[in-house]
Amino acid sequence: MIDPTTGKKPRKSKKNLIMMGLALMLGGMGVFLSKNYIEEQVAYYKGQLEQTETMVKVVVPNRKLHRGEIVSSKVLLIREIPEKYADSNSVTAANYDVAIGQRVDFDVDEGRPLLWAHLEGGLSPTFSGKVPTGLRAMTVRVDEINSISGFLQPKDRIDLLLTYGSGKTQEITPIIQNLDVIATGVQTLVDKNGSGVKRSFTTITVQVSPEQAKKITLSQQVGKMTAMLRNPEDESPLSTTPMSVSSLFGEKKVVKPVVKKTKKKAKKPGIEYIIGGS
Repeated sequence: MIDPTTGKKPRKSKKNLIMMGLALMLGGMGVFLSKNYIEEQVAYYKGQLEQTETMVKVVVPNRKLHRGEIVSSKVLLIREIPEKYADSNSVTAANYDVAIGQRVDFDVDEGRPLLWAHLEGGLSPTFSGKVPTGLRAMTVRVDEINSISGFLQPKDRIDLLLTYGSGKTQEITPIIQNLDVIATGVQTLVDKNGSGVKRSFTTITVQVSPEQAKKITLSQQVGKMTAMLRNPEDESPLSTTPMSVSSLFGEKKVVKPVVKKTKKKAKKPGIEYIIGGS
């Protein structure tokens, strides 16, 4: 208010305005400094966490999974968490491929790490979960040639040839084409490192129908099987005509004419004449 005697505002009011302005300025500086301090502390502890904490990649569902549902790659995400908070039975980025195709035995909430205990396979991943209904997994013994010098990997596709017979009668023919390899030895996942290191294994596991399993089992008893690696995009069939030793060297089969044997006509019984003599 204005003093009626002097016509001027009291000094006290002016002083109050200065104090208020000063308080607002100090308050603003305090907020600014506090914000900077908090951001610096967050950055510091985040940096310490990144330096000291070992992180692991676990698999989490991107929506709620219900009991009895089959796990597919469309419903899974990869999330990094500190190793000390990860369950030892968690499905990880390194082995989630084994979980694909298995049924969920319990409801799993969105974002919660997926455990092997959540799956019908139990606490450890089961290989049977990778085999589709109606098909079978069959293990075949291989040698240096059939393992493609150790470079054969899961998810490769092969053709199987059978060599049977001996000598000039020996023949080779394809028995099964375009087979899926689901394991080489105990390896069930593709080596994505691209190191090109030769691996050693003596068996491969292929995905077959029950009828194909019979063919492979019988072929192992009859002769020798050879595996041929094919391009994953190649769907062209092989010729099923067997190749023989003679055709290998360009020899033509000599077809002997079939001679029909004619039956001799039986002589009719008659009277025997003796001419001359005593």
